[in-house]
Amino acid sequence: MTTTTEGQQVKFIQYHQPALESGEYHIKVEQSISDKRETDSRIPDGISYNKELIFSVIGERFEPLKPQDIYAVFPPPQSLGDHSNVLPHITVYRSTLPWERFPGTTDENFTWLVLLLFRDSDFENEDDKPQLKTITLGELVGRTSGGKFPEYVLDGVGQTAEENTTVFDVKKKYLANILPTKADLAYISHIRKAEDLEVEVPGETTADEVEEEKEFATIVCSRLPEPNGTSYVHLVSMEARYKNEGSFDFQDAGDEDLIRFVSLANWSFSCVDPKQTFTEILKNLNRTPSTPRLPVNANATAEASLAMGYVPFPHSLREGSQTVSWYRSPLATGFHSDTYEFPAKAADELLRYDSNLGLFDTSYAAAWQLGRMLTLQNQGVATKLYEWKRVCSQKLKQLENIFLHLPLSPKHDTSLIDAPLTVFNWFKSLELLQGIPFNYLVPDEKLLPSESIRFFCVDPLWVDSLQDGAFSIGRVTDADVTEDRATRSNHRSLTRSADQKLTGIIMRSQVVAGWPGLLVDGYDTAVADADSIDETEGNLLPLVRMDKLAKDVLICIFKGEVKTVDIHQKPEAMHSGVDPFGVDDTEITKDLRNANGELIVDSKISVPWNNFDTRLINLVEFAENMKTWFNSDGGGNVTNFTSAQFGLQMMEGVQKVRFVKEE
Repeated sequence: MTTTTEGQQVKFIQYHQPALESGEYHIKVEQSISDKRETDSRIPDGISYNKELIFSVIGERFEPLKPQDIYAVFPPPQSLGDHSNVLPHITVYRSTLPWERFPGTTDENFTWLVLLLFRDSDFENEDDKPQLKTITLGELVGRTSGGKFPEYVLDGVGQTAEENTTVFDVKKKYLANILPTKADLAYISHIRKAEDLEVEVPGETTADEVEEEKEFATIVCSRLPEPNGTSYVHLVSMEARYKNEGSFDFQDAGDEDLIRFVSLANWSFSCVDPKQTFTEILKNLNRTPSTPRLPVNANATAEASLAMGYVPFPHSLREGSQTVSWYRSPLATGFHSDTYEFPAKAADELLRYDSNLGLFDTSYAAAWQLGRMLTLQNQGVATKLYEWKRVCSQKLKQLENIFLHLPLSPKHDTSLIDAPLTVFNWFKSLELLQGIPFNYLVPDEKLLPSESIRFFCVDPLWVDSLQDGAFSIGRVTDADVTEDRATRSNHRSLTRSADQKLTGIIMRSQVVAGWPGLLVDGYDTAVADADSIDETEGNLLPLVRMDKLAKDVLICIFKGEVKTVDIHQKPEAMHSGVDPFGVDDTEITKDLRNANGELIVDSKISVPWNNFDTRLINLVEFAENMKTWFNSDGGGNVTNFTSAQFGLQMMEGVQKVRFVKEE
């Protein structure tokens, strides 16, 4: 089964069986030798040789998953949103993980990993809530204390009684109505594989794009969260915990008896404010003004500067007096025609004076000084830059002597010396404003309020000043200035491309923190209404930088003039769920999808329950109802409805929000 999102095709696969199940294996070889000759036999009857080898396949079992093992969880940990219709899921990098052990049955498509969801309202008192604790494997398998737990034998290699694991105990009465049945385990896990479609997109392939072609295993919870409260999700091991007849083995526990689980991962989230969904947060972002500038000022002269992104700042002059001066960040409100003939002898050379307001403009002087300080701070780059400049200076003097005093011949080496790769990369990073302190980019909080987005143009002269300051290492005398001018003019790779425009967006929002793995697409045409932009409407611009400047601040820089931006999630961020519903709704439904992942009109079916009060879904009946619909109303001929098909039907599409720059 497949679905397509934003230039990528996501395949749903039923399962990925490991080459060998986790456990201990015995290989026994026996060889018998006999002599068929009736007389003169030299081999005793019944002689045999045998050899036994024992090896173990060690998979995850008791050790909690590491952060690098987990691709994503949904809803995001500690998030606050309208998740009441969402089935929580966890996606892991190792695609075989859910099928590396058995839940008590050898059926190949049954997972041993299950997501258990607990609600605040499940428990009679606070002390009954599951509390994580660390114990040794010896205590766990020895069952010396705590809740009821199956008899386990540690794997022969890689598991010792002294190792630690994380467990929790919960009373049976809280589990009876929230555990999936054994039959439901066939639909809990599936594989998602994202592949790039064969379309030509400007820009280079990134590491993230390569990663998208891997397979990911997803485990989905079969229970809906607390509509107006907090939910706690645990990824637990169900190895050997289901009986053959299909029910969970409580080991004759009473309602008040504790049942022990191994927790491999856990997180919590809350469903409180319906305005806290991915889409609603983005739709309500502050986007006025559309560029980073301070509020409108009644003073027309001051407003002219504020409209260009200037901010007034205290300024200490060299003789000790205090004044107020303008500063403008490289994230400008538009492109400017200002130029300067570099190199500069010092930062003060780039100070400008606004005679109308009687204020200095320190923007380019600050950029020049910052470039110098950042490069001096990076001792490796500073040393290589200085040494390379000395070699270039000597080379230029040699060439000058050759041209002035000797006839030029092929034996003379007139080739230029390329800059060291570290120096080249440093100047390219400065061009993209990498490593620039945040207060230089956003000098006033009012330029980027909480929950806001702003479009910007990278000021080319600010970048030129920054790079010239970086190149000024070792520049002291007028002769040094002359040599630097000659060196840079002969090495254009260390200067900004004169005809290149860089623009972008900067966003401050809890979406940045709460939804990792965001994707941002930029287009050179303003298109507000359509869901997608075709080739006749605009071009997809190369994204040359996308970084989190803080936990909740994202910057994206595009090559070209961006006018439309789409913000959406990666295909693996798609989540499972049912149709939105009210708190008091007694009938909850689900719209179905075709093989391409598109919603089918008039395909709504009711959600069946193992327990309606606890919102525990009957996955087996749900899958059967979907199959029945496709074979009747859908006009299909579905014979085997797998977890892959079920995963596609339960998918809630990747959300996307579009922003258009105001002219």
